[in-house]
Amino acid sequence: MSRHNTARLARVLSGALRVWGVSAGVERAAEEFMVLNLRIVPQVPHGWLVLRDGQPVAAHAGLPGLLRTLREELAPEAPRGRLIIGSQALL
Repeated sequence: MSRHNTARLARVLSGALRVWGVSAGVERAAEEFMVLNLRIVPQVPHGWLVLRDGQPVAAHAGLPGLLRTLREELAPEAPRGRLIIGSQALL
């Protein structure tokens, strides 16, 4: 993942946390991200693996599924809806 894409994903994750009202930050280590007790790891060739305490929680081929899982794990009380990111609407 390029540095530009890594920075973009960090911004997307931070923005989603603000929308959901989760008081947490996004920590970046190389291409991986940490949000509270969840670790987000890029998968090869593309996609995302979400881990909690080293155990898999979910795997997604794209950003919409990743965001859905994060909302369910971090902010289950947050209303379901769409996040508009750039020019794409994400579930």
